[in-house]
Amino acid sequence: MRAFVMDGPGRGSVVEVPDPRIGDYDAEVEMLWCGVCSSTDRMLRDGTFRGGVSYPSILGHESVGRVSAVGSGVRGLAVGDLVTRPAAYSAGSAPLAMHWGGFAERGVVHDARSEAEDQGLVPAPVPWVRLDAGSDPLSAALAISLSETFSVACREDLLGATVVVVGTGVAGLSLMRYASLLGASQVIGVGRRAERLEQAARAGATETLLADDAAGELARRHDADIVFEASGQSSMVDIEYGWLRSGGRLVVYSAPAGTAELDLMAAPRDVTLRVASTQETAVLPGILRLVQSGYLDVDSFVTLRVDLPDIGAAFDAIDRGDVVKAMVRLH
Repeated sequence: MRAFVMDGPGRGSVVEVPDPRIGDYDAEVEMLWCGVCSSTDRMLRDGTFRGGVSYPSILGHESVGRVSAVGSGVRGLAVGDLVTRPAAYSAGSAPLAMHWGGFAERGVVHDARSEAEDQGLVPAPVPWVRLDAGSDPLSAALAISLSETFSVACREDLLGATVVVVGTGVAGLSLMRYASLLGASQVIGVGRRAERLEQAARAGATETLLADDAAGELARRHDADIVFEASGQSSMVDIEYGWLRSGGRLVVYSAPAGTAELDLMAAPRDVTLRVASTQETAVLPGILRLVQSGYLDVDSFVTLRVDLPDIGAAFDAIDRGDVVKAMVRLH
């Protein structure tokens, strides 16, 4: 099968790799779509990922595929099911490293829950979600990103709040939509491109500001209840911290590419800095319904679709800032 393999910082290509093999508790998957993460995948390609990078390795962590075969012990999946987050190989039998391993033509999902039950152990949560066989695969891949941001937004008390969202990629635009949906009194969208701010207004922002203008304007107001950092720019964290009112919260959603410095006296007392964790599996089926209903419009978020051999074009477009979300068709 073919997969996108990184063989060094800034170097990668689509090459032939061994087909996956499944064990008793594995399901074989025909991979369909995988989203390109504008932060994690970029840092993995650059070799700057804070968790370390192994080469050669297969990237991709927003994959969706259809189950084509199941091992004898699998009870949580059936042939024909759509499933999220399949990887090229089962973790115990991978012939090369995987940084989640979604950019491949075929893959594997491990039914750890059934395995634990058969061994008399307490089942652990699994990282994948089984979806109805009739679900749209592209919508399901997009729903992974949109579920991550929703799982962050719904933990914050947004009702009546003044919310600032920095970043106009899929994370920022979806956080603006959710802040509006969850009752924020003001949603201020901040970005670096005027055309993206038009999208921010359509997503629910009641006010939009270019980043350079926002730096001084929001520091002068000092009235933000919640600031969501979704730009991936480490330099923005200190600036955003100074926008908070007393008791406000800065929630860092994105993975900044570098170390963020913080002037602790730039904000009033009693403010909170939180690095968000996501729980997309808990909300993904509901978010997928919103995507397939059109409430969360696919074309508002997915602005580039490429086939696996052309994945380099998606990376280049992301590096230029030309896309909201890029999706790779795998099979």
